[in-house]
Amino acid sequence: MRFLVFFLLLGTVFGDLSLEWDKFKRDYNKQYKTVAEENQRKQIFIENVNRMRAFQQNHPDATFTVGINYLMDRRIEELASGTKLPRGIRSVSHEKPINVKDLPETVDWRVKGVISSVFTDKIGFDVTAVVSTELVETLYAIETGQLIKGSISQIFDCCPQPTDAFDCIQKNTSGICRDSDYPATLGSCNLNICKPFATFDKINRLEGKNEETMKAWIQESTLWAELNTVGEGFQEYTKGIYDVPSCTEGPIDYVVQIVGYGVEANKPYWICKHSWGKDWGENGYFRIARGKNMCRIAENVVQVANPKKSDGVRQSNFISIPIVLIVALVSRMIN
Repeated sequence: MRFLVFFLLLGTVFGDLSLEWDKFKRDYNKQYKTVAEENQRKQIFIENVNRMRAFQQNHPDATFTVGINYLMDRRIEELASGTKLPRGIRSVSHEKPINVKDLPETVDWRVKGVISSVFTDKIGFDVTAVVSTELVETLYAIETGQLIKGSISQIFDCCPQPTDAFDCIQKNTSGICRDSDYPATLGSCNLNICKPFATFDKINRLEGKNEETMKAWIQESTLWAELNTVGEGFQEYTKGIYDVPSCTEGPIDYVVQIVGYGVEANKPYWICKHSWGKDWGENGYFRIARGKNMCRIAENVVQVANPKKSDGVRQSNFISIPIVLIVALVSRMIN
């Protein structure tokens, strides 16, 4: 009798997941080349859903929610394994002095119109090319008021990993080109088909896992941050503040653009732009606990800057009013 009940329950579970699978395929227009591939993806989907439900049961008080999304037929290793982050070949770190006093409670560069649309990751595509391009195009937008989409394909071709992307952009490509000028990868670097429109003078690299320094830096522009994405519930994340201490123990396998920070219900967080498309997370973004080095997010942080240009802009703003007054006085004297 017990075996009968067990098999009845098992059949109910698998029947329920088969219905979920059919709905998943309809919702996200999933199509597979062969029956074998579909069966494999279905098995991965079932494993992911079971893991998600176990997380929900074991963490009823989690600060974020999980749910079925378009990535449920893929293993987390597929999403992160293509990322080859540079190690041990970086230029000397340059950490600028900071002042953490009187910083605003929240910053969100998205509302300033300086953040490009969310990139949808492709299997085998190097996300370091994505995020390094995003940082430079955002810096240019902050300085000029013009958001121009940079060519990710150019950096993919010209700065292959494990090359340090920022050293390469600064020294090899002399900046980034417009996406419209270099719209697709060519298989090899071609520096003659486009002219860079944006670059930077300085690379700031964080030391000491100091998230207060990160908070100060982001007042001026966005940040590159490497982290571990294989923590519990991360793949199935839908909204909220991701806070799973065990993810800090895993390997660093991905990189994101930090576009701001804030506080919700006395819980500080970072706002991160991911590369898994708009159908994942909070429209392609996620929030993660701040101040805990959550998922090792404070261990490899970079910011690009143009200190001379920034100083020049501040100086020009400072002297513009006196010059106008002097010109007006001289004009009156002549008249």
